[in-house]
Amino acid sequence: MNFAVILLAILLGIAGYFYLKLQQTADAGVPVQTTTVKKRPGANVAAAAAAPAASKAGEKEVVVLFGSQTGTAEMFAKTLAREGTKLGVPCVVRDVESYEYNRLDLERLVLLVCATYGEGEPTDSMKAFHDYVFDDARSPGEELANVKYAVFGLGDRQYKYFCEEGIVMDRRFDELGAERVFGLGCGDSGNGQMEEEFDEWRRDLWPAVGRALNITLKANVEEPVEPECRIKYWEEAEAPLPFPKTASVLEPTQRLPLWVDMVRNEELLKNTEGGRSTRAIDFNIKDTIISYQAGDHLGILPCNPDSLVDAYLSALGVSKEEADRVFSLQDKKTMKNVFPARVSVRTALKWYMDLAGPPKKSTLRAFAHCCTDPAQKEELLRVLRVNPESQKEFTKLCGKLRTIHGFLRKFDSAKVPLSFFVELMPRVSPRYFSISSDLLHTPTTVGVTVAIVDDGLCTTMLKNMKPGDRVPVFVRKSTFHLPLRYKDRPVVMIGPGTGVAPFIGFVQRRRAWKEKNAVLGKAILFFGCRNKDEDFVYEDLFTRAVHDGIITDLDVAFSRAQAEKVYVQHRVREKAEEVWSILQSGGNLYICGDAKHMAKDVEQELLAIAQRLGNMSADAAKEYLKKLEHDERFLKDVWSSS
Repeated sequence: MNFAVILLAILLGIAGYFYLKLQQTADAGVPVQTTTVKKRPGANVAAAAAAPAASKAGEKEVVVLFGSQTGTAEMFAKTLAREGTKLGVPCVVRDVESYEYNRLDLERLVLLVCATYGEGEPTDSMKAFHDYVFDDARSPGEELANVKYAVFGLGDRQYKYFCEEGIVMDRRFDELGAERVFGLGCGDSGNGQMEEEFDEWRRDLWPAVGRALNITLKANVEEPVEPECRIKYWEEAEAPLPFPKTASVLEPTQRLPLWVDMVRNEELLKNTEGGRSTRAIDFNIKDTIISYQAGDHLGILPCNPDSLVDAYLSALGVSKEEADRVFSLQDKKTMKNVFPARVSVRTALKWYMDLAGPPKKSTLRAFAHCCTDPAQKEELLRVLRVNPESQKEFTKLCGKLRTIHGFLRKFDSAKVPLSFFVELMPRVSPRYFSISSDLLHTPTTVGVTVAIVDDGLCTTMLKNMKPGDRVPVFVRKSTFHLPLRYKDRPVVMIGPGTGVAPFIGFVQRRRAWKEKNAVLGKAILFFGCRNKDEDFVYEDLFTRAVHDGIITDLDVAFSRAQAEKVYVQHRVREKAEEVWSILQSGGNLYICGDAKHMAKDVEQELLAIAQRLGNMSADAAKEYLKKLEHDERFLKDVWSSS
């Protein structure tokens, strides 16, 4: 009898062991976002029996990949995943930077949301994935033969290569044999309608996804967003810094920046009437591993002013005691802190949340369900719907309310929980400035030239900083560099206003080369400003550079010094023969500054020069400039101010 009991216990133990192993194997599968189904009285047995099969059929249906520079692509990707899950299409979101590329050909359907940086470049996080997809080792027509896909690209039409990354990735997926289930979508940040364009694209995307996967979509109702994170409070002091310092042996990054002291904050304008301000700002990098050269960009992580933080804390009903509590925002699935450090609520709002930016519809849709007043809830949801009337009304309302804070004040019955707020608010993105120094000349500092923008989050912060104040920074490498191997190559530099910034560093690098007895090529600098007595920045530096033979010719266009305005493209036209001679002799041409007007106007002038002096047709002139770009002899560092 005792033997039988013991044997039964052993058998039960073995069975329990294998059951546990089976559960562990199931838990180790690919995580999928799923809608929680609440049990209800009377639920029939047949429906319960069918549930596991349905779950298995829907598992891993869609992976939403994103490559983001400022966080907008990430926000769009998360919106797609939430909406897809509600419609009955389980989705999982992945940053391409952490995605396992060798899984790509195993995916059933991929939704890719990717931004374009500058003149058609992939974002920092997208570069490695881009290179993997475009590797010659990939097999055309076969590599992704079992994959379905759709792409949404983010860009700015003011740039020459609008949504280039989205366009080339959409084309490349097709080349590798993937099946496009829905056409390429493009969002234009330059017209302020990017989110509306994304809304229209995703509205028609889901029926196509349903057909492609043979899934009957659920009714598209305006359901509340389910929180994916939770707040965990800690009885300890907050981290010393909101962004941890990078290790001394590592180059700083956006996630692990370098905290540096400001050592110079100097006004460059001779006349600041009307509130204009352009400042030369230097940071101390002595005893750090940071490396850069003239033409790279300095990424600066800005913070919100304390007055704005206080306004949001008040709107959210957060007391002073709660604002000072240390917390982490934990992902419910991984239990990891989604913020860089454990900080106080106040610090999180100051450094992590984009409190001053324009309102995002996806954020407001989530907050609308927090309204206790049904009339306010319906009014807010109505203006957020995807139709021309609602879009027009939303645009008008944004012009009046400006920020999320304005909406929280107008729709004051919205009692947004703090955990929900910090999870769904857009994150502060770094601001990038062309570096106006060079490591060969100033090895202990890095400098930027900053035009102060009214209500600009980062430039206002920089304007108010004093020597000794600290800020987190990192370097974004670029290709906008002098030819290091060919110091005698002639160059043409065109940069009005703060577009002259990288050429300050170019001058410094050429001076360092000359001090080492290098033979320098010819160098012409075209600079533009309003007039000599107002905003001719770095005049002394350039005058000395000409005197010392660092640059051959300085040609300044003073736009308001005479009745008829003169810009840099006019000066380029006047020196057409010299510019053409430099290009024909293998020289480099650089443009830095405004993408919307200046860069386009200068390029038109270059096309005219190629046609006139090179006896080219209009099409041949365009091909000529394209070849210069391809050969990295025509380089641009341009930006949009809108």
